[in-house]
Amino acid sequence: MLASGLVPLGCYSGLGGGGESAADGSATDGELESGGDETGPDGGSDEGGVDADFEPAPVRLRLLLARQYVSSVGDLLGDAAAEAVTPPDDVAINGFDAVGASQLSLSDGKVDAYEASARAAAQLADANLLSSYHACAPTGPSDDACLREFVTTFGRLAFRRTLITAELDSYTGLGLAAGVDLDDFDQGVRTVVAAMLQSPNFLYQVEVGEPGDIDGHRRLTGIEMATRLSFFMRDSTPDAALLDLAEAGGLDDADGVRDAAWTIVESTDARLALADFASEVYRLRELDTVPKDPEVFPTFSPELAASMEQETRSLVAHLAFDADGDFRELFDADYTFVDSRLATHYGLPNPEQYGETLTQVTLPPEQLRGGVFGHAGLLSVLGHVTTTSPTHRGKFIRQQVLCQDIPAPPVGVDTTLPPAADYQTMRERLEAHVTDPSCAGCHLLMDPLGLGLENYDGIGSFRTTENGAMIDASADVDGQPFAGAQQLGAIVKENPEATACLVRNMFRHATGHIELPTEMVEIDELVATFADGDHRMRAFLVELVASPAFRVVGEPG
Repeated sequence: MLASGLVPLGCYSGLGGGGESAADGSATDGELESGGDETGPDGGSDEGGVDADFEPAPVRLRLLLARQYVSSVGDLLGDAAAEAVTPPDDVAINGFDAVGASQLSLSDGKVDAYEASARAAAQLADANLLSSYHACAPTGPSDDACLREFVTTFGRLAFRRTLITAELDSYTGLGLAAGVDLDDFDQGVRTVVAAMLQSPNFLYQVEVGEPGDIDGHRRLTGIEMATRLSFFMRDSTPDAALLDLAEAGGLDDADGVRDAAWTIVESTDARLALADFASEVYRLRELDTVPKDPEVFPTFSPELAASMEQETRSLVAHLAFDADGDFRELFDADYTFVDSRLATHYGLPNPEQYGETLTQVTLPPEQLRGGVFGHAGLLSVLGHVTTTSPTHRGKFIRQQVLCQDIPAPPVGVDTTLPPAADYQTMRERLEAHVTDPSCAGCHLLMDPLGLGLENYDGIGSFRTTENGAMIDASADVDGQPFAGAQQLGAIVKENPEATACLVRNMFRHATGHIELPTEMVEIDELVATFADGDHRMRAFLVELVASPAFRVVGEPG
């Protein structure tokens, strides 16, 4: 339970501004009716370029992802505070944490977890950081003016907007009461911090928007854009400079958003945010819990799993930021990044030379590796406890890389494979399984892609035999023959569906919902923009956030 005087999570009346005036008397960004001019500087729509057929999804609140919560606490209160918090785990819906964050409500257990984290963060907050939020020197625990200055400054960063008068009064009063009770001004400050970290204004991306030029459209306000932009591009709360820019009108049009995005995309945080997105989409974060039989795979370990995840994250960051080249090389790059553990795993000569630091290396051509489909991390996640799974691997590529629908098995169909003892290879087991007509349709979509990766075992080690039999890794993708990860990746790279799917996946993560048919016209425009820009990821991220697909929302549902 919350201590007496703290603001209960989910019950705070200040969410969205409530139509009250800000502390300086101006209208707040949370108000439903902004009263502002709906035209751009030239008298035309500042939604410029919105296709007439575009109808955005209804706007809704979105809970911060766990990594966004931790990063925000760190930015506001320091590393020790960030290390102390344990936010609830994210729950993916339709394969995306951001979608789950916009749909699921908080249970009592999760509310308790946020309360515990808020208290821990407040007590371990960096004292120098806390003092930086006020210029005054407190005269004692009852220094109302000094505490009010802290609440104003810190609250603006925590809530990502200027506090309204009622909020300023409430939190100042709360801090004063605690400070006087404990005879300690600093404890009053920490009480305010603990309360603010439990507020929906901190825990949620609060988006209301303001009326646009088209019925049913709402433009995100500058402050709301700063929040959405920062959490998407750097997985953390906007800093004071971005809020200043937003309040000055710098994010009110596409060009302003582009300029701000180019600044953000050059940051270390942007690299980490894109890598986190890749860990989610390519399921790499499952590596620390994926079960593997130690008798079958004795070399698999938590340390090796961690290196596997970093391999793919390193390639993603390299392609997007260092090389700034065709991001589709993710599918067929003939090089990767290894440390000594991965070098040993991949059978590279002199693996000890690589140490603990991931280093770029060219892959042995005889292993047919190339791109993410040859990465041990993805291959491990998509394998069984003791064997490979061509079906899981093929299904993943169809659904997650090409955005193709694979129907669920018919009710009553036995999905178990024939006993392994009766067959030497996985290919033989699958071929026996799909003799059942009710299984064949879907398996013929999935299995060929996975069978072409059978030279890699359940943890991604290269092999040429299985149970003493030579492995046949020949396969095809919709009639295009291939063998091995590199050839598969080369085919996928040139498939327009892979590019479109990458854009759609990024849109889902950025907006917290699965695209509607009425949004596809703008998403298709983003696909074309990505292609026209030679598939460079940095430039695409900038164009995505400047797009109406990111800046314009529908009426609340």
